[in-house]
Amino acid sequence: MSYAAEPVGRGLLRGAPQEEAAPPHRGSGQLLEAHRPSLHRFLRRRLRSHDDPEDYVQEVYLRVLAADPGQDKVRNLRGFLFRAASNLLIDRHRRREASMEAAHIALDETLRDDGTSDPERMMIGRNTLDHLGDALKTLPPVARDAFLLVRVEGLSHRDAAERLGIETKAVSRHVERSLARLAATLLDSGR
Repeated sequence: MSYAAEPVGRGLLRGAPQEEAAPPHRGSGQLLEAHRPSLHRFLRRRLRSHDDPEDYVQEVYLRVLAADPGQDKVRNLRGFLFRAASNLLIDRHRRREASMEAAHIALDETLRDDGTSDPERMMIGRNTLDHLGDALKTLPPVARDAFLLVRVEGLSHRDAAERLGIETKAVSRHVERSLARLAATLLDSGR
């Protein structure tokens, strides 16, 4: 099996010299550093504005050095680096999508208990609970049951899955989607 990397995308390495390079191995820091500027540009163009490309460059270096495929297997270090960078971006994207990172919202300050029990806050809290109760009623039955078992009763995802007769991953998806839907309901209602 050869680790020679093919281009990651159409035109990805267009105009870049495809020189042969020695494979990564212990002490190959200088070889990696020679590709740092182009790797940094590649990552910067593909990252969100708040992500630091330098963190990703370091992660790519760690992956390449950890792979250590041996002297005779990597014929194109540049291609190998860019393939590792592309795979890293895919992994991070999948992780963000799986956790529904974009759907998370911060806890509203008015919902935090600071120890005071003023009547207005109690009324707002009751209204919020009423809205959440109404939103729970709109969830599909399996999603609602999964959410209540995990978030209210405190069961693990595995225990909830056994009780509902579904897979553990399905419980995770139902809980995440229910949280996102409840959050959206609260935002829509102005809470």
